[in-house]
Amino acid sequence: MNGLSPALLFLLQALLLIAGPFLLWRIGGGRHVAPMVVIQIMFGVALGPSLFGRLMPELWGVLFAPAALAPLSGLSLLAVVFFAFLTGLHLDPAEFRGRGAAFATVSLSSMLVPTLLGGALGWWLAGAFPAMSGPHATPGLFAAGFGICVGVTALPVLGAILREMDLLGDRVGRLALGYAAVNDALLWLLITAALAWSSSGGSGNWAVARIALLGFAYLAATVLVARPLLDRLLDRLAPDGRMGEMAVVVICTALLASAAVTELIGLHYILGAFIAGTAMPRRFAAAILDRLEHFSTLILLPFFFTLTGLKVTLMLDDPAQWTVFALASLATLAGKMAGTTLPARLTGESWRDALRLGTLMPCKGLMEVIVLTVLLEAGVLSGPCFSAMVLMAVAVTALTQPMTLLVDRLRPVAGPAAAVGGGGRRQL
Repeated sequence: MNGLSPALLFLLQALLLIAGPFLLWRIGGGRHVAPMVVIQIMFGVALGPSLFGRLMPELWGVLFAPAALAPLSGLSLLAVVFFAFLTGLHLDPAEFRGRGAAFATVSLSSMLVPTLLGGALGWWLAGAFPAMSGPHATPGLFAAGFGICVGVTALPVLGAILREMDLLGDRVGRLALGYAAVNDALLWLLITAALAWSSSGGSGNWAVARIALLGFAYLAATVLVARPLLDRLLDRLAPDGRMGEMAVVVICTALLASAAVTELIGLHYILGAFIAGTAMPRRFAAAILDRLEHFSTLILLPFFFTLTGLKVTLMLDDPAQWTVFALASLATLAGKMAGTTLPARLTGESWRDALRLGTLMPCKGLMEVIVLTVLLEAGVLSGPCFSAMVLMAVAVTALTQPMTLLVDRLRPVAGPAAAVGGGGRRQL
C-alpha cells in the first residue's frame, strides 16, 4: 500500500467515501434506521482515529495520513460552501410573511429557549471542565458558542426526514419546516456575532463593531445590488427557467465570490455562501437545486465528513467528554421540546400536534457539524468538546424520527385545535 501513487490513493479514498455511506444507507438497511446524513456522519467518524485508526493503524496511516489528506481539504471546503449555499436557497423569506403571531412565537421560542439553556450549561461547563474550552475562548464566549450548538435545527436534514416519513404534505410538517427556517436564519445571526467576538479575542472592542458593520454593509449590498443584478442576469440566461452552462457558472461565481468577501472581512466563508443562497431569485430555486443538490450532497459532502471524522477522537475513559455529550443531548432534547411544544400548545395546537412539533425540532445533522467545525477552527471549542458535540448531533438527529413516530401512535388528547382559534392554525 505504501507504493500507491497519489492519483490511485485519491481515487481509492473517493471510492470509499462516496460509495460506502450510500451503500450502507441504501442496501445495508440504514435508511430504515436513520436519514442519509446520519449514516454519512457516522461513516466519517468511523474512518477516524477512534475506530478505523485503532483497528487497522497501518492501513489507516496509509489512507488517511496528513500528507494523503491534502487533496481532500479543497473538496471538503467546496462541499461545505455548496451545502451552506443550498441551505440559503431552501430558506425563502416569503414563507415567513402572513404567518401570524403564533408562528413567530413558536419559531423564535424553539431557537431561543434551547440556546439560552445551552448557554447556561456552557457557562457551568467552562468552570467545571476547563479543558472543554478552546484556546481562544473566554467563559462567556464558550457559553455563547455552546448555546448556539444546542439551539441548532437543521433545515435540509429535517426536510429529508419529513420526506422519508411522508410528512412534507402534512400541516405539522410544513409548520416544522417553517420553524426550522427561522432557526437557520437566527443561527447565522448568532454565529456571526460569535465569530466577530472570537476574532477580536473575546473583547468588546472596535474589532467587533468593525466586523459587524462590514457584515451589515455587505448584507445591504447583497440585497440592494447583487440580488437585482442576479435577477436580471438569470432572466437573460435562463428565460425558460432551465439552468444552462452559463447560468450555472454565474451562480457558482456569485457563490464563491460571496464566500470570499465574508472571509476577507473577518467573518467565515460559510456565512457568505449562505447569503449567496438567500440572494438567488426564488423562481429559479428549484432549477438550481435540481442542478446542484444531488452532486453536492452525495459526491462532495462525504469528503467533508471524512475530515470532520478525523478530528473526532472519542476517549472511552474520559468522563468529562461523556458528561458533555450527555448534558448537551439532554439540554438539546429538553430545550427544543419545551421551547416548541409549550408555546405551540398555548397558541392553539393540540397536545399531540404540539408534541409532534417538539420531537421534530431537535434534528441537527450536518448544520450542527458545520457550526461545530467553525467554532473549533475559531478556537472556541476544544478537540474533546468538539468530539462530544459531534456525537450529540448524531444521537439527537437519529432520535428525531423514532420520537416522532412514537408520538404519532398516541391517541389525540385534545380535539382539533382549529376550535381554539389563533394564528397557530392558519393554513400554510
